[in-house]
Amino acid sequence: MRSPGRGLAAGAVARIVLLCLAPGALAAQGPARSGFWLEGAIGTGTVRNSCHSCGYVTVAYGSADYFRIGGALSPRVLLGLEYFALSSSDLVLGPGAAPVEAENGSIAPIVIWYVGRSGFFLKGGAGLARGSFLVRTASGQAVTTRRTGSSLTFGVGFDIGVVRWLALTANLGTYVTAIGDVDVDGTPIDDLIATVYEAGVGIALR
Repeated sequence: MRSPGRGLAAGAVARIVLLCLAPGALAAQGPARSGFWLEGAIGTGTVRNSCHSCGYVTVAYGSADYFRIGGALSPRVLLGLEYFALSSSDLVLGPGAAPVEAENGSIAPIVIWYVGRSGFFLKGGAGLARGSFLVRTASGQAVTTRRTGSSLTFGVGFDIGVVRWLALTANLGTYVTAIGDVDVDGTPIDDLIATVYEAGVGIALR
């Protein structure tokens, strides 16, 4: 599993900035999502891991994606369900632990609130977190540890209308996940908390 690193992160942010600067984009965005809607995006992210017994924070980069589905509560408020995942490699979770290939995931009910008459929105939610960690032992055997916990998510984004039923969308988000104790090839990691920052671009069917 290959980590895209800082270059990909900068590229994703640059694409978001270019969309923001598109002439008249937000003014011409038209109505926000109404009724049933779908949204999907890909991008990049950073995960920062801390634990009860760690004296430092470890950082890794990876590819991120999310999928959302929901409906409109009002012209400015949406309710939905979001699935998010970040995949990273060579991640060290704690002192003495071997590097792992990790996937940090979250599934959560969310609320999206459009600010004013533009396509700019705020997002928040809370749900379940899932951590999957693969380590290769000295014998070459792959051992995977999975844990489930809780997550909080919040972020900002915007839609740019293309046609009545389609919009380009961009998102900057944060996910705070707590999945408890993790064992990495015999090395215990106590009370693991992962904070993920992501930037993504995608499309919304509205």
